[in-house]
Amino acid sequence: MEAQALKRIESKTRSSQFIQVLNKEFEFSPRTARAVMEEAREIYKLDSIDLSFLRKRGKTARIVISKEANHGPPIDKLPKVEVFLTLNGGIEDDMVRRKQGNKALRQHRILRMTDESEKQGGSLSQEDLADILKVSPRTIRRDIKDLKERGFIVLTRGIINDIGPSISHKTRIVRLYLERKTYTEISRISRHSPFSIKRYLKSFKQVVFLHRKGLSLKEIAYSVDISKKLTKEYLGLYNEFNTPEYQDRLIDLLTVRTINSKKKGI
Repeated sequence: MEAQALKRIESKTRSSQFIQVLNKEFEFSPRTARAVMEEAREIYKLDSIDLSFLRKRGKTARIVISKEANHGPPIDKLPKVEVFLTLNGGIEDDMVRRKQGNKALRQHRILRMTDESEKQGGSLSQEDLADILKVSPRTIRRDIKDLKERGFIVLTRGIINDIGPSISHKTRIVRLYLERKTYTEISRISRHSPFSIKRYLKSFKQVVFLHRKGLSLKEIAYSVDISKKLTKEYLGLYNEFNTPEYQDRLIDLLTVRTINSKKKGI
C-alpha cells in the first residue's frame, strides 16, 4: 500500500480516537492528551484488544471517520467511530465466488461493508477497503468504477458528503426485479447471490403488506427490522411500480405472504 495511504490508515486507531476525545471533550492540551493516552495504552492495551471472537463470526472491527465529518481538516482532527463489518458472509459469499469469481465477491463485500459502515455512522475510505480486503487502492478504485457503471453508489468517504441522500443497493436490486430482470441477470449486475436477492425481495414484500394494512412508516420499519430510510425507499418504489404496466410483476412478487416479523404486537 502507498506510504501516504498507510499513514492515513495508521491514524485511525483506538489510541488516536482516545486522544481526540481528550482534546475535544476534556480540553486537554495535545501534550497532556498524548501522555494520558500512552498510560491508557500501556494499561488497557488500546490497540491490541483481542477481536478473535469477531473473526470467528466472519466480522471485523474498524475505527473510521464519522460520516458527519467535514472534508478539509487533517484525519487526526476528524471525529471517528468504531464500526463492525461483515468480512465473510458465509454461504452468500461462497455462492457469489463460485458462480461469478473472486472479483465479484470482492465487489459484493465492498457494497456490504460500506452499507454497514454508513448505518453505524461511519464512512469507509478507499484505503480502508483496500486494507481490509488486502488489495491495492487502485484495485478498489477499479471495483468502485465498475459498480458505478452498473448503477450502484458505493458510499465511501470520498463521496458520502457530496451526493446527499442516496438510494440503497437493496432498493436498486428490488428495482431490477420489478423491471423484469431474472435472478441470474440481477446477480450478475449487482454482484449479489440469489440468496441475498431473495432476502431483499422478502423485506420489500413485508413492507408493502404492512403498508396496505395501514401501518405507519415507523411501525413498518420496526416490524420488518430495517431502517426508516430503507422503508421509505421501498414504499417509494412500490408507488412508482404500482401501475398497469408493472401490475403483473407486482402481483407475482406479492402473491405469497411472507410476514415473519420478529416484533409482535403490531
